[in-house]
Amino acid sequence: MNRARTRHALLAFLATSLLVSPPARAVKEGPNDDCLVGFLNTSDGDTIQQSATNGVCTFNLQVCANRAEGSCTGTTLKPVKVMGKCHAAGLKFAPVGDTPSCGPSVPITVKTKGHGGRKAGKCKLVAMVKSATSPKRVDKDVLTLVCTPGGGNGNECPPLPTTCTPAANATCMPLVNDGQGIPGTYQMVAVPGPKLCQTSTPDTTKRFQPCNTEADCGGHEGVTQLCTITTFATADGVVLPFGSGIKTVFTIAQADPAPTCNHSACVTCENPDALCAGTPGCGSTPGQPAPGCIRNQCCQNPGFTLPTFLVPLLGGLCGRLDQYRCGFGAVNSSNPQSGDNEVTKTGDTSDPGPDCLYGTADDPPAKPCNTIAGGAGADLKGKVVRCVGNGVCDSPGIHYRMAVPSVATTWSDLQSPQGQCTQGSTFDPGELIITQVILNAEFATAGATSSFADLNGDGCAVAGAGFTNFNKAGPITIGSPPAQPQPYDSSTCGSGVCSVAVSGGPVFSGNGPLNDLGFMAVLTNGAMTRLPTEACPCAQENGCPE
Repeated sequence: MNRARTRHALLAFLATSLLVSPPARAVKEGPNDDCLVGFLNTSDGDTIQQSATNGVCTFNLQVCANRAEGSCTGTTLKPVKVMGKCHAAGLKFAPVGDTPSCGPSVPITVKTKGHGGRKAGKCKLVAMVKSATSPKRVDKDVLTLVCTPGGGNGNECPPLPTTCTPAANATCMPLVNDGQGIPGTYQMVAVPGPKLCQTSTPDTTKRFQPCNTEADCGGHEGVTQLCTITTFATADGVVLPFGSGIKTVFTIAQADPAPTCNHSACVTCENPDALCAGTPGCGSTPGQPAPGCIRNQCCQNPGFTLPTFLVPLLGGLCGRLDQYRCGFGAVNSSNPQSGDNEVTKTGDTSDPGPDCLYGTADDPPAKPCNTIAGGAGADLKGKVVRCVGNGVCDSPGIHYRMAVPSVATTWSDLQSPQGQCTQGSTFDPGELIITQVILNAEFATAGATSSFADLNGDGCAVAGAGFTNFNKAGPITIGSPPAQPQPYDSSTCGSGVCSVAVSGGPVFSGNGPLNDLGFMAVLTNGAMTRLPTEACPCAQENGCPE
Protein backbone atom coordinates (compact mmCIF):
# COMPACT_ATOMS: atom_id res chain seq x y z
CA MET A 1 0.00 0.00 0.00
CA ASN A 2 1.22 3.49 -0.84
CA ARG A 3 2.08 5.09 2.53
CA ALA A 4 1.72 8.64 1.23
CA ARG A 5 -1.74 7.88 -0.12
CA THR A 6 -2.73 6.23 3.17
CA ARG A 7 -1.48 9.24 5.17
CA HIS A 8 -3.43 11.64 2.94
CA ALA A 9 -6.59 9.58 3.35
CA LEU A 10 -6.19 9.53 7.14
CA LEU A 11 -5.72 13.30 7.29
CA ALA A 12 -8.77 13.80 5.12
CA PHE A 13 -10.84 11.56 7.42
CA LEU A 14 -9.71 13.47 10.52
CA ALA A 15 -10.45 16.80 8.88
CA THR A 16 -13.91 15.63 7.85
CA SER A 17 -14.58 14.32 11.37
CA LEU A 18 -13.65 17.66 12.89
CA LEU A 19 -15.90 19.51 10.48
CA VAL A 20 -18.96 17.37 11.08
CA SER A 21 -18.48 16.80 14.83
CA PRO A 22 -20.69 19.08 16.95
CA PRO A 23 -18.78 21.78 18.84
CA ALA A 24 -18.46 21.61 22.63
CA ARG A 25 -21.52 23.11 24.29
CA ALA A 26 -20.85 26.45 25.97
CA VAL A 27 -22.17 26.90 29.49
CA LYS A 28 -25.00 29.42 29.43
CA GLU A 29 -26.06 31.68 32.25
CA GLY A 30 -29.17 30.35 33.90
CA PRO A 31 -32.00 32.26 35.60
CA ASN A 32 -30.62 31.24 39.02
CA ASP A 33 -27.01 32.31 38.36
CA ASP A 34 -27.27 36.10 38.45
CA CYS A 35 -26.01 36.35 42.04
CA LEU A 36 -22.62 34.78 41.35
CA VAL A 37 -20.91 38.05 40.41
CA GLY A 38 -21.80 41.73 40.26
CA PHE A 39 -20.57 45.28 40.77
CA LEU A 40 -21.35 46.48 44.29
CA ASN A 41 -24.64 48.43 44.61
CA THR A 42 -25.53 48.08 40.93
CA SER A 43 -27.59 45.73 38.79
CA ASP A 44 -26.62 44.01 35.56
CA GLY A 45 -26.81 46.49 32.70
CA ASP A 46 -26.72 49.62 34.88
CA THR A 47 -25.15 52.89 33.75
CA ILE A 48 -23.36 55.24 36.18
CA GLN A 49 -22.82 58.82 35.07
CA GLN A 50 -20.50 61.49 36.44
CA SER A 51 -19.66 65.07 35.54
CA ALA A 52 -15.96 65.51 34.69
CA THR A 53 -13.41 67.63 36.50
CA ASN A 54 -10.75 68.73 34.02
CA GLY A 55 -11.98 66.08 31.62
CA VAL A 56 -11.68 63.17 34.06
CA CYS A 57 -14.21 61.18 36.10
CA THR A 58 -13.26 58.76 38.87
CA PHE A 59 -15.60 55.90 39.76
CA ASN A 60 -14.84 53.92 42.92
CA LEU A 61 -15.91 50.36 42.10
CA GLN A 62 -15.89 46.98 43.77
CA VAL A 63 -16.88 43.54 42.48
CA CYS A 64 -18.58 40.99 44.73
CA ALA A 65 -19.38 37.30 44.37
CA ASN A 66 -21.93 34.87 45.77
CA ARG A 67 -24.38 37.52 46.97
CA ALA A 68 -27.21 35.01 47.43
CA GLU A 69 -30.62 36.44 46.63
CA GLY A 70 -33.97 34.91 45.75
CA SER A 71 -33.56 31.46 44.24
CA CYS A 72 -29.88 32.08 43.41
CA THR A 73 -27.43 30.52 45.87
CA GLY A 74 -23.65 30.73 46.06
CA THR A 75 -21.16 28.11 44.91
CA THR A 76 -17.40 27.58 44.75
CA LEU A 77 -16.07 29.82 41.99
CA LYS A 78 -13.03 30.25 39.82
CA PRO A 79 -11.25 33.67 39.97
CA VAL A 80 -13.42 36.57 38.82
CA LYS A 81 -12.39 38.19 35.54
CA VAL A 82 -13.08 41.86 34.82
CA MET A 83 -12.69 43.22 31.29
CA GLY A 84 -12.85 46.74 29.98
CA LYS A 85 -10.75 49.40 28.27
CA CYS A 86 -10.41 51.63 31.35
CA HIS A 87 -7.76 49.64 33.27
CA ALA A 88 -10.22 47.46 35.17
CA ALA A 89 -7.84 44.56 35.85
CA GLY A 90 -7.40 45.69 39.46
CA LEU A 91 -11.02 44.69 40.16
CA LYS A 92 -10.42 40.98 39.60
CA PHE A 93 -10.15 38.73 42.63
CA ALA A 94 -10.44 35.13 43.79
CA PRO A 95 -13.65 34.43 45.79
CA VAL A 96 -13.32 32.36 48.94
CA GLY A 97 -15.53 29.26 49.10
CA ASP A 98 -19.25 29.63 48.44
CA THR A 99 -19.85 32.51 50.85
CA PRO A 100 -20.28 36.21 49.92
CA SER A 101 -16.99 38.01 49.33
CA CYS A 102 -15.79 41.17 47.59
CA GLY A 103 -12.61 42.22 45.85
CA PRO A 104 -10.66 45.44 46.40
CA SER A 105 -12.23 48.87 46.00
CA VAL A 106 -10.55 50.39 42.94
CA PRO A 107 -10.83 53.91 41.41
CA ILE A 108 -11.58 53.61 37.68
CA THR A 109 -10.97 56.72 35.58
CA VAL A 110 -12.86 57.64 32.40
CA LYS A 111 -12.00 60.69 30.30
CA THR A 112 -14.20 62.88 28.16
CA LYS A 113 -13.62 62.84 24.39
CA GLY A 114 -13.31 65.23 21.50
CA HIS A 115 -11.52 68.54 21.16
CA GLY A 116 -11.38 70.16 24.57
CA GLY A 117 -13.24 67.24 26.12
CA ARG A 118 -16.62 68.40 24.85
CA LYS A 119 -18.05 64.92 24.32
CA ALA A 120 -18.97 62.28 26.87
CA GLY A 121 -16.55 59.41 27.36
CA LYS A 122 -17.78 55.88 27.97
CA CYS A 123 -16.32 52.63 29.21
CA LYS A 124 -18.12 49.29 29.41
CA LEU A 125 -16.94 46.85 32.06
CA VAL A 126 -17.78 43.15 32.12
CA ALA A 127 -17.34 41.02 35.24
CA MET A 128 -17.48 37.28 34.59
CA VAL A 129 -17.12 34.17 36.71
CA LYS A 130 -17.51 30.41 36.31
CA SER A 131 -18.17 27.77 38.94
CA ALA A 132 -15.29 25.53 39.97
CA THR A 133 -17.53 22.49 40.48
CA SER A 134 -20.30 20.71 38.64
CA PRO A 135 -22.94 21.42 37.57
CA LYS A 136 -21.20 24.20 35.67
CA ARG A 137 -22.60 27.67 36.26
CA VAL A 138 -21.62 31.04 34.81
CA ASP A 139 -22.58 34.65 35.48
CA LYS A 140 -21.75 37.86 33.65
CA ASP A 141 -22.47 41.40 34.83
CA VAL A 142 -22.18 44.51 32.65
CA LEU A 143 -21.70 48.08 33.89
CA THR A 144 -21.34 51.18 31.73
CA LEU A 145 -19.48 54.25 33.01
CA VAL A 146 -20.24 57.61 31.41
CA CYS A 147 -18.10 60.71 31.96
CA THR A 148 -19.91 63.85 30.81
CA PRO A 149 -18.23 67.24 30.20
CA GLY A 150 -18.26 69.34 33.35
CA GLY A 151 -17.38 72.86 34.35
CA GLY A 152 -14.87 71.92 37.05
CA ASN A 153 -11.59 73.81 37.34
CA GLY A 154 -9.81 71.54 39.79
CA ASN A 155 -11.31 73.18 42.86
CA GLU A 156 -14.34 70.98 43.51
CA CYS A 157 -15.21 67.39 44.28
CA PRO A 158 -16.99 65.52 41.49
CA PRO A 159 -20.68 64.76 42.13
CA LEU A 160 -21.35 61.37 43.67
CA PRO A 161 -22.97 58.79 41.39
CA THR A 162 -25.59 57.77 43.96
CA THR A 163 -27.00 58.88 47.28
CA CYS A 164 -26.83 56.99 50.55
CA THR A 165 -30.19 57.58 52.24
CA PRO A 166 -30.54 57.00 56.00
CA ALA A 167 -33.09 54.36 56.94
CA ALA A 168 -36.20 55.70 58.68
CA ASN A 169 -35.86 53.07 61.42
CA ALA A 170 -32.16 53.71 62.10
CA THR A 171 -30.94 53.91 65.69
CA CYS A 172 -27.78 55.47 67.13
CA MET A 173 -25.65 52.77 68.70
CA PRO A 174 -23.45 53.65 71.71
CA LEU A 175 -19.68 53.77 71.21
CA VAL A 176 -19.17 52.12 74.60
CA ASN A 177 -21.85 49.96 76.22
CA ASP A 178 -21.78 51.69 79.60
CA GLY A 179 -25.23 53.31 79.61
CA GLN A 180 -23.79 56.85 79.66
CA GLY A 181 -24.93 57.91 76.21
CA ILE A 182 -22.85 59.15 73.30
CA PRO A 183 -21.48 62.60 74.32
CA GLY A 184 -18.15 62.40 76.13
CA THR A 185 -14.42 61.84 75.69
CA TYR A 186 -13.05 58.61 74.24
CA GLN A 187 -9.68 57.02 73.64
CA MET A 188 -8.41 54.52 71.06
CA VAL A 189 -5.02 52.84 71.49
CA ALA A 190 -3.27 51.17 68.56
CA VAL A 191 -2.56 47.44 68.86
CA PRO A 192 -0.45 45.21 66.59
CA GLY A 193 -2.43 43.97 63.62
CA PRO A 194 -1.99 41.38 60.87
CA LYS A 195 0.70 41.52 58.23
CA LEU A 196 -0.26 43.24 54.98
CA CYS A 197 1.39 43.74 51.60
CA GLN A 198 2.27 47.42 51.37
CA THR A 199 2.43 50.20 48.78
CA SER A 200 5.51 49.03 46.84
CA THR A 201 4.15 45.52 46.26
CA PRO A 202 4.90 44.73 42.57
CA ASP A 203 1.56 42.97 42.03
CA THR A 204 -0.91 45.79 42.70
CA THR A 205 -3.77 43.29 43.12
CA LYS A 206 -2.04 42.13 46.33
CA ARG A 207 -1.46 45.63 47.69
CA PHE A 208 -2.73 45.93 51.30
CA GLN A 209 -3.91 42.31 51.25
CA PRO A 210 -3.04 39.79 54.02
CA CYS A 211 0.38 38.09 53.82
CA ASN A 212 2.76 35.90 55.81
CA THR A 213 5.95 36.09 53.73
CA GLU A 214 7.60 38.39 51.22
CA ALA A 215 6.69 35.90 48.48
CA ASP A 216 2.99 36.44 49.25
CA CYS A 217 3.45 40.03 48.07
CA GLY A 218 5.40 39.15 44.93
CA GLY A 219 8.78 39.64 46.58
CA HIS A 220 11.97 37.73 45.89
CA GLU A 221 15.48 37.45 47.28
CA GLY A 222 16.86 40.90 48.02
CA VAL A 223 13.41 42.51 48.27
CA THR A 224 12.29 43.07 51.84
CA GLN A 225 9.56 44.84 53.80
CA LEU A 226 6.82 44.09 51.29
CA CYS A 227 4.97 42.07 53.95
CA THR A 228 4.70 44.32 57.00
CA ILE A 229 2.97 44.02 60.34
CA THR A 230 0.45 46.76 61.01
CA THR A 231 0.52 49.53 62.17
CA PHE A 232 2.68 51.14 59.45
CA ALA A 233 2.94 53.99 56.98
CA THR A 234 4.78 54.31 53.67
CA ALA A 235 6.34 57.41 52.15
CA ASP A 236 7.71 57.14 48.62
CA GLY A 237 6.94 53.44 49.08
CA VAL A 238 9.41 53.16 51.99
CA VAL A 239 7.90 51.36 54.98
CA LEU A 240 7.83 53.18 58.30
CA PRO A 241 6.94 50.56 60.94
CA PHE A 242 5.28 52.23 63.91
CA GLY A 243 5.64 50.83 67.39
CA SER A 244 3.03 50.55 70.11
CA GLY A 245 1.57 53.42 72.07
CA ILE A 246 -0.25 55.39 69.36
CA LYS A 247 -3.23 57.05 71.01
CA THR A 248 -6.20 59.02 69.71
CA VAL A 249 -8.30 60.96 72.23
CA PHE A 250 -11.43 62.66 70.90
CA THR A 251 -14.48 64.39 72.34
CA ILE A 252 -18.08 64.38 71.15
CA ALA A 253 -19.79 67.41 72.65
CA GLN A 254 -23.28 66.64 71.38
CA ALA A 255 -24.83 63.57 69.77
CA ASP A 256 -26.34 63.77 66.31
CA PRO A 257 -29.84 62.23 66.52
CA ALA A 258 -31.19 59.35 64.45
CA PRO A 259 -31.44 58.53 61.66
CA THR A 260 -28.07 60.07 60.62
CA CYS A 261 -26.17 59.54 63.92
CA ASN A 262 -23.13 61.36 62.50
CA HIS A 263 -21.51 62.76 65.63
CA SER A 264 -18.96 65.57 65.22
CA ALA A 265 -15.68 64.87 67.02
CA CYS A 266 -12.77 67.04 68.13
CA VAL A 267 -9.17 65.90 68.70
CA THR A 268 -7.99 68.35 71.33
CA CYS A 269 -4.90 70.56 71.14
CA GLU A 270 -4.00 72.27 74.39
CA ASN A 271 -1.99 75.46 73.71
CA PRO A 272 -0.97 75.17 70.02
CA ASP A 273 1.68 77.86 70.61
CA ALA A 274 3.78 75.66 72.89
CA LEU A 275 7.29 74.70 71.82
CA CYS A 276 7.50 71.21 70.33
CA ALA A 277 8.80 69.05 73.18
CA GLY A 278 10.03 66.39 70.75
CA THR A 279 12.05 68.70 68.49
CA PRO A 280 14.10 71.13 70.61
CA GLY A 281 16.60 71.19 67.75
CA CYS A 282 14.11 73.28 65.76
CA GLY A 283 14.78 76.28 68.01
CA SER A 284 13.42 77.86 71.15
CA THR A 285 11.88 81.02 69.73
CA PRO A 286 8.26 80.53 68.65
CA GLY A 287 7.64 81.47 65.04
CA GLN A 288 11.33 81.39 64.08
CA PRO A 289 12.28 77.75 63.43
CA ALA A 290 15.92 76.78 63.09
CA PRO A 291 17.30 76.15 59.56
CA GLY A 292 15.83 72.99 58.04
CA CYS A 293 12.69 73.17 60.21
CA ILE A 294 9.29 74.40 59.04
CA ARG A 295 7.86 74.99 62.53
CA ASN A 296 8.79 74.56 66.18
CA GLN A 297 5.36 75.05 67.79
CA CYS A 298 3.14 72.06 68.60
CA CYS A 299 0.23 71.15 70.85
CA GLN A 300 0.82 70.81 74.55
CA ASN A 301 -0.90 67.57 75.64
CA PRO A 302 -2.09 66.67 72.12
CA GLY A 303 -5.07 64.39 71.54
CA PHE A 304 -3.12 62.36 68.98
CA THR A 305 0.27 60.94 69.97
CA LEU A 306 2.62 58.78 67.92
CA PRO A 307 5.90 57.74 69.64
CA THR A 308 9.27 58.08 67.92
CA PHE A 309 9.84 55.43 65.25
CA LEU A 310 12.68 54.08 63.10
CA VAL A 311 13.05 55.35 59.52
CA PRO A 312 15.02 52.64 57.66
CA LEU A 313 17.03 54.98 55.39
CA LEU A 314 20.67 56.07 55.30
CA GLY A 315 21.64 53.43 57.85
CA GLY A 316 18.79 54.26 60.22
CA LEU A 317 17.10 57.52 61.16
CA CYS A 318 14.55 58.65 63.71
CA GLY A 319 11.11 60.00 62.92
CA ARG A 320 8.23 61.46 64.89
CA LEU A 321 4.81 63.00 64.27
CA ASP A 322 3.60 65.94 66.36
CA GLN A 323 0.08 67.41 66.31
CA TYR A 324 0.23 71.19 65.94
CA ARG A 325 -3.44 72.24 66.04
CA CYS A 326 -6.87 70.79 66.77
CA GLY A 327 -8.09 67.87 64.76
CA PHE A 328 -11.65 67.24 63.66
CA GLY A 329 -13.73 64.38 62.41
CA ALA A 330 -16.93 62.42 62.84
CA VAL A 331 -18.10 59.15 64.34
CA ASN A 332 -21.12 57.53 62.67
CA SER A 333 -22.94 54.95 64.79
CA SER A 334 -26.12 54.58 62.71
CA ASN A 335 -27.68 51.13 62.52
CA PRO A 336 -28.40 50.38 59.68
CA GLN A 337 -25.25 52.26 58.69
CA SER A 338 -25.97 55.29 56.49
CA GLY A 339 -22.59 57.04 56.71
CA ASP A 340 -20.39 57.58 53.68
CA ASN A 341 -16.86 58.13 54.97
CA GLU A 342 -14.32 57.20 52.29
CA VAL A 343 -11.74 59.97 52.02
CA THR A 344 -10.24 60.91 48.64
CA LYS A 345 -7.37 63.38 48.37
CA THR A 346 -6.05 64.64 45.05
CA GLY A 347 -3.03 66.94 45.00
CA ASP A 348 -1.43 69.21 42.42
CA THR A 349 2.05 70.66 42.96
CA SER A 350 1.16 73.90 41.12
CA ASP A 351 0.76 77.01 43.29
CA PRO A 352 -2.92 78.15 43.35
CA GLY A 353 -2.12 81.53 44.92
CA PRO A 354 -3.24 82.94 48.29
CA ASP A 355 -6.90 82.04 47.78
CA CYS A 356 -6.01 78.36 47.20
CA LEU A 357 -8.20 78.30 44.07
CA TYR A 358 -7.14 77.60 40.51
CA GLY A 359 -8.37 79.84 37.71
CA THR A 360 -8.50 83.05 39.73
CA ALA A 361 -6.67 86.34 39.37
CA ASP A 362 -4.04 85.62 42.02
CA ASP A 363 -2.70 82.46 40.34
CA PRO A 364 1.09 82.90 39.94
CA PRO A 365 2.86 82.03 36.67
CA ALA A 366 3.45 78.32 36.16
CA LYS A 367 6.82 77.01 37.34
CA PRO A 368 8.95 74.38 35.57
CA CYS A 369 7.78 70.88 36.50
CA ASN A 370 11.00 69.84 38.26
CA THR A 371 12.68 69.84 41.67
CA ILE A 372 15.50 72.31 41.11
CA ALA A 373 15.45 75.84 42.55
CA GLY A 374 12.48 77.68 41.05
CA GLY A 375 10.72 74.45 40.11
CA ALA A 376 7.21 73.45 41.16
CA GLY A 377 8.52 70.67 43.41
CA ALA A 378 10.99 72.90 45.25
CA ASP A 379 8.41 74.87 47.23
CA LEU A 380 5.74 74.21 49.84
CA LYS A 381 2.98 75.43 47.56
CA GLY A 382 0.29 73.25 46.05
CA LYS A 383 -3.36 72.30 46.34
CA VAL A 384 -5.16 69.25 47.73
CA VAL A 385 -8.81 68.63 46.94
CA ARG A 386 -10.38 66.58 49.73
CA CYS A 387 -13.60 64.70 49.04
CA VAL A 388 -15.62 62.56 51.44
CA GLY A 389 -17.84 59.69 50.34
CA ASN A 390 -18.32 57.57 47.24
CA GLY A 391 -22.11 57.55 47.09
CA VAL A 392 -22.42 54.14 48.77
CA CYS A 393 -23.45 53.46 52.36
CA ASP A 394 -20.62 52.23 54.55
CA SER A 395 -20.51 48.66 55.85
CA PRO A 396 -22.27 47.85 59.16
CA GLY A 397 -20.49 49.01 62.28
CA ILE A 398 -19.28 52.23 63.93
CA HIS A 399 -17.26 54.23 61.39
CA TYR A 400 -15.05 57.21 62.11
CA ARG A 401 -12.90 59.82 60.37
CA MET A 402 -10.22 61.71 62.32
CA ALA A 403 -8.07 64.40 60.67
CA VAL A 404 -4.97 65.41 62.62
CA PRO A 405 -2.80 68.34 61.40
CA SER A 406 0.75 67.21 62.11
CA VAL A 407 4.39 68.03 61.52
CA ALA A 408 6.58 65.04 60.62
CA THR A 409 10.29 65.29 61.43
CA THR A 410 13.10 62.94 60.35
CA TRP A 411 16.63 63.27 61.71
CA SER A 412 19.89 61.45 62.43
CA ASP A 413 19.90 60.81 66.17
CA LEU A 414 23.26 60.91 67.94
CA GLN A 415 22.00 59.14 71.07
CA SER A 416 20.65 56.06 69.27
CA PRO A 417 22.87 53.10 68.32
CA GLN A 418 23.72 52.78 64.62
CA GLY A 419 20.73 51.50 62.66
CA GLN A 420 18.30 52.04 65.54
CA CYS A 421 16.07 54.74 66.97
CA THR A 422 15.80 54.59 70.73
CA GLN A 423 12.24 54.91 71.99
CA GLY A 424 11.57 58.42 73.24
CA SER A 425 14.39 60.05 71.26
CA THR A 426 14.02 63.73 70.43
CA PHE A 427 15.55 65.92 67.74
CA ASP A 428 18.17 67.85 69.69
CA PRO A 429 20.44 70.80 68.87
CA GLY A 430 23.53 69.67 67.00
CA GLU A 431 21.80 66.72 65.33
CA LEU A 432 21.25 66.56 61.57
CA ILE A 433 17.70 67.14 60.37
CA ILE A 434 16.85 65.29 57.17
CA THR A 435 13.40 66.65 56.47
CA GLN A 436 10.36 68.20 58.12
CA VAL A 437 6.97 68.26 56.39
CA ILE A 438 3.42 69.33 57.19
CA LEU A 439 0.70 66.79 56.60
CA ASN A 440 -2.94 66.31 57.48
CA ALA A 441 -3.35 62.61 58.14
CA GLU A 442 -7.06 61.77 58.07
CA PHE A 443 -7.71 58.24 59.29
CA ALA A 444 -10.96 56.68 58.06
CA THR A 445 -12.43 53.23 58.64
CA ALA A 446 -14.29 53.23 55.29
CA GLY A 447 -11.25 53.59 53.02
CA ALA A 448 -8.85 56.12 51.53
CA THR A 449 -7.68 57.03 48.03
CA SER A 450 -4.89 59.44 47.23
CA SER A 451 -3.24 60.70 44.05
CA PHE A 452 -1.51 63.52 42.26
CA ALA A 453 -3.35 64.97 39.24
CA ASP A 454 -3.07 67.97 36.96
CA LEU A 455 -5.98 69.91 38.42
CA ASN A 456 -5.34 73.24 36.71
CA GLY A 457 -4.34 72.00 33.26
CA ASP A 458 -0.77 73.35 33.24
CA GLY A 459 0.73 69.93 32.50
CA CYS A 460 2.35 69.47 35.92
CA ALA A 461 0.91 67.29 38.69
CA VAL A 462 3.88 66.03 40.72
CA ALA A 463 7.57 66.90 40.87
CA GLY A 464 9.35 64.52 43.20
CA ALA A 465 9.23 61.00 44.57
CA GLY A 466 5.45 60.61 44.69
CA PHE A 467 3.94 57.39 46.07
CA THR A 468 6.36 54.79 44.65
CA ASN A 469 9.16 54.75 42.11
CA PHE A 470 6.88 52.96 39.62
CA ASN A 471 3.64 54.83 40.32
CA LYS A 472 4.49 58.34 41.40
CA ALA A 473 1.09 59.91 40.77
CA GLY A 474 -1.18 57.06 41.90
CA PRO A 475 -4.04 56.76 42.56
CA ILE A 476 -3.37 54.48 45.53
CA THR A 477 -6.38 53.05 47.34
CA ILE A 478 -6.71 51.29 50.68
CA GLY A 479 -10.19 49.85 50.66
CA SER A 480 -12.16 47.46 52.80
CA PRO A 481 -10.54 45.19 53.81
CA PRO A 482 -8.21 46.04 55.48
CA ALA A 483 -10.23 49.14 56.46
CA GLN A 484 -13.00 48.13 58.85
CA PRO A 485 -15.30 49.81 61.39
CA GLN A 486 -15.64 48.97 65.07
CA PRO A 487 -18.43 46.41 65.62
CA TYR A 488 -21.63 47.76 67.13
CA ASP A 489 -20.83 45.58 70.13
CA SER A 490 -17.17 46.34 70.85
CA SER A 491 -17.03 43.73 73.61
CA THR A 492 -16.54 41.13 70.88
CA CYS A 493 -13.10 42.61 70.13
CA GLY A 494 -11.46 41.60 73.39
CA SER A 495 -7.95 43.05 73.60
CA GLY A 496 -7.28 42.67 69.87
CA VAL A 497 -7.88 44.77 66.77
CA CYS A 498 -11.35 46.35 66.92
CA SER A 499 -11.16 48.72 63.94
CA VAL A 500 -8.75 49.49 61.11
CA ALA A 501 -8.42 53.11 59.98
CA VAL A 502 -6.49 54.04 56.84
CA SER A 503 -5.11 57.29 55.50
CA GLY A 504 -3.24 58.74 52.55
CA GLY A 505 -2.37 62.00 50.94
CA PRO A 506 0.01 64.13 48.87
CA VAL A 507 2.70 66.15 50.67
CA PHE A 508 4.63 69.13 49.31
CA SER A 509 7.89 69.06 51.27
CA GLY A 510 9.73 71.64 49.15
CA ASN A 511 13.05 69.87 49.75
CA GLY A 512 15.08 66.97 48.44
CA PRO A 513 15.52 64.16 48.25
CA LEU A 514 11.76 63.51 48.08
CA ASN A 515 10.16 66.89 47.29
CA ASP A 516 6.54 66.05 46.37
CA LEU A 517 5.75 62.72 48.01
CA GLY A 518 2.74 60.59 48.79
CA PHE A 519 2.07 58.67 51.99
CA MET A 520 -0.29 55.83 52.87
CA ALA A 521 -0.94 54.48 56.38
CA VAL A 522 -2.78 51.69 58.17
CA LEU A 523 -3.72 52.12 61.85
CA THR A 524 -5.08 49.12 63.79
CA ASN A 525 -6.94 50.28 66.89
CA GLY A 526 -8.32 48.53 69.93
CA ALA A 527 -11.86 49.19 71.16
CA MET A 528 -12.96 52.70 72.08
CA THR A 529 -12.93 53.35 75.82
CA ARG A 530 -14.46 56.23 77.75
CA LEU A 531 -12.31 58.78 79.60
CA PRO A 532 -13.40 61.56 81.96
CA THR A 533 -15.09 64.18 79.81
CA GLU A 534 -12.80 66.94 78.58
CA ALA A 535 -13.63 70.22 76.90
CA CYS A 536 -12.42 70.73 73.35
CA PRO A 537 -12.70 74.48 72.72
CA CYS A 538 -11.37 74.38 69.17
CA ALA A 539 -12.35 76.26 66.05
CA GLN A 540 -11.84 74.42 62.78
CA GLU A 541 -9.34 76.13 60.48
CA ASN A 542 -9.23 75.69 56.74
CA GLY A 543 -5.88 76.30 55.11
CA CYS A 544 -3.95 75.77 51.92
CA PRO A 545 -2.99 73.39 50.39
CA GLU A 546 -5.98 71.43 51.71
